[in-house]
Amino acid sequence: MSIRTLPTPFFRPFSHPFFSFVVLVSYVLAPSLFAQKAEKQIARVLQQTITASQLEPDDKIKAQAKAELKKDYPKWLTQIRYVKLASMVWEPLQQKFMKEKGITVAPSEVTSFFEYAKKARELQKGQFQQALQKLNADMAAGKVPPAQKAEADAMKKNLQNALEQLGKPLPEPSAQEKEFASRTIQVWKFDQALYKQFGGAVVMKQSNPMEPIGAYKKYLEDREKAKNFEVIDAEYKKNFWQMFDVPKQAPVVPPNKVDYSKPWWVLMVEAGQKK
Repeated sequence: MSIRTLPTPFFRPFSHPFFSFVVLVSYVLAPSLFAQKAEKQIARVLQQTITASQLEPDDKIKAQAKAELKKDYPKWLTQIRYVKLASMVWEPLQQKFMKEKGITVAPSEVTSFFEYAKKARELQKGQFQQALQKLNADMAAGKVPPAQKAEADAMKKNLQNALEQLGKPLPEPSAQEKEFASRTIQVWKFDQALYKQFGGAVVMKQSNPMEPIGAYKKYLEDREKAKNFEVIDAEYKKNFWQMFDVPKQAPVVPPNKVDYSKPWWVLMVEAGQKK
């Protein structure tokens, strides 16, 4: 049967406005759908695909960086892509682990976090007061060489300014600060559980004095074997795993000093109080 001899009713549904709309939409969307299908896939995590375009910074940020960094711009852009990929793979896996382990944060834990922040502030205030007293005594006793007087005066001024700020009462924590506290507590609980399960090297960082980088990598290796994620692109894969090596510049915490019995901010205050 040729097209000319097809029964008339076969064509009738497509004359309906709805079907005309469907045909129109299919023509409009087809190019973008094909483009999406053809886009380079970099990784997959928990059945979600990560494509090259998802790793690109905002155009405005790129333009600003290009103007400021000049010849270093390509290196910056590559590193930004690597970091974003690591984040997009890591965060859903971290959330999955915390959900499986039932890791949550109670309001009382957030309150305790700020109580220890106040204690840490008082410890710092006491340290600055002692440093200022010693500096004043040294200056009065003529122990500061003339060549170092300008430096000593600047240090004295800095200590006085710091003590002035530390002497001001703290306002009630904002919603944003409470969210930060909750996230910090959550990450510590995650680190505690992960270290207990996987062990490995622990490093000291400014943002996290006890980061179980070795456990991070072992967890990722375990999740890769379980097919929870895969970095498809070879260059991205190489860099991804390097990000979870022990950083050369970060001090490694001796195994006998690794302590997850209490949150690190509690341990730091308790250690300061003993001095």
